[in-house]
Amino acid sequence: MKTILFYWSRGADIRRDILRTISEFEKKDKPCYLNVLAAKFKLSHVAIKKHIDLLVDEGYVHPLNPKGKPVFLVLTKPGAEMLKEFDKG
Repeated sequence: MKTILFYWSRGADIRRDILRTISEFEKKDKPCYLNVLAAKFKLSHVAIKKHIDLLVDEGYVHPLNPKGKPVFLVLTKPGAEMLKEFDKG
């Protein structure tokens, strides 16, 4: 599935960039919210949410809601490993 999700399908480039962006926020110890991604990629919230839903469903991204605050996104172990694969290629 990862080849379709990140390489061969429409939107694969956005999903790769989403993982990179979430990783950048994590390195800065800052939460990455859906609205931040929508603004960065100049996409609607609905469009970004579709990409995020795919990434969550496939286990590359995990939404967090600490202490009832707005949901933000973090990479899972497979998500971080996928980033390493992108860097190799």
